[in-house]
Amino acid sequence: MDATKKRHWVLTDVSLAIKGHDLQPEEITSFLGIEPTGVRNPGPSKWSRPGEIDGQWGINCDSNVSRDLHEQLGNILATAESKRTELVQLIERGYEVIVDIYGFSGNDCTLTLQPEEVKRIALLGLPLRVAANMNER
Repeated sequence: MDATKKRHWVLTDVSLAIKGHDLQPEEITSFLGIEPTGVRNPGPSKWSRPGEIDGQWGINCDSNVSRDLHEQLGNILATAESKRTELVQLIERGYEVIVDIYGFSGNDCTLTLQPEEVKRIALLGLPLRVAANMNER
């Protein structure tokens, strides 16, 4: 790599999120047998978008665990795969279950998923949401 070129990084946070208008986080924790890294009871929140009132339960893997997107995603997918049956049951009960990638990025950043990662997500049957924040970090 040319030492004169500035490297651009994407700082990511990958999560498995479960949402629902009547979601009670403690019930999801008990059902899955996994402690969440974040929860929110249903209702308005100053931290959410206006009108977003769904309860939320989630586990995330961020830079505190690894700065490598692929390692973060691998951890989340391994958890989702181990709880596939339970996640399907939650979806059947009307909950939304999402694999979420959020990233802070600078100019000229790229985010690339490996074919095996895309295949694993597809086999889970879960939507993938990717959101970027273009503020420099």
